[in-house]
Amino acid sequence: MNPDPLQLRTRLGLPLQGGSARLAVGACELVFEAVRGGYTLLWHAGREARRYVVGLPDGGETILELRPPSHRVRLLLKETLALAPGARVYGYVQVPLVPTLLWRDDAEAESQLIELMPASLAAEWHEGTGTSFTCTSTWLVRFPVHGGEARATVPLRLHNASPNALSPEDLPLRLRVNELREMRGGIIALPRRLTWDGDSWQQHVAAAHEVPA
Repeated sequence: MNPDPLQLRTRLGLPLQGGSARLAVGACELVFEAVRGGYTLLWHAGREARRYVVGLPDGGETILELRPPSHRVRLLLKETLALAPGARVYGYVQVPLVPTLLWRDDAEAESQLIELMPASLAAEWHEGTGTSFTCTSTWLVRFPVHGGEARATVPLRLHNASPNALSPEDLPLRLRVNELREMRGGIIALPRRLTWDGDSWQQHVAAAHEVPA
């Protein structure tokens, strides 16, 4: 059975007193319930379950949005990558998305309420660079089939512009909300190119029309 297509934004509305709204996001499930005095949100993520108490004013609605990590991602490849001087390689990597509960009032102003951080994203803090997230990905040579999980597929071209061979331990990525698109049942980011100049990676994000069909 094919998994349900991922949507970047899903309207949950507001359940009536004693009622609930359910939404599956990959292998995870969100249950939003109206109880006496407010609302509760239960997030089932595999063996982990998190419960939140939510207070909302009258009117408006709630929205679940799949967002990229809010900080830079340090991507660890499961394979060993080796690039000769001047070499280029092209493929796909995948970055976990963060289901985020938003509140939109009657004037259509939106506020972020809860970030449902996936276990596959580990937050780190380093002197000088601040907060970043670490995750792992396989290097894919073909566009991956949507497997149901809340991940963004990132078309990536690497270029070693230095005079020395390169075997990086990790790759830096920064995704933004406006770079994500719904495609082939999943979520894809705009293609990007990382160029190693001998000291650091330089990132260039492609235009929207360059997204592979």
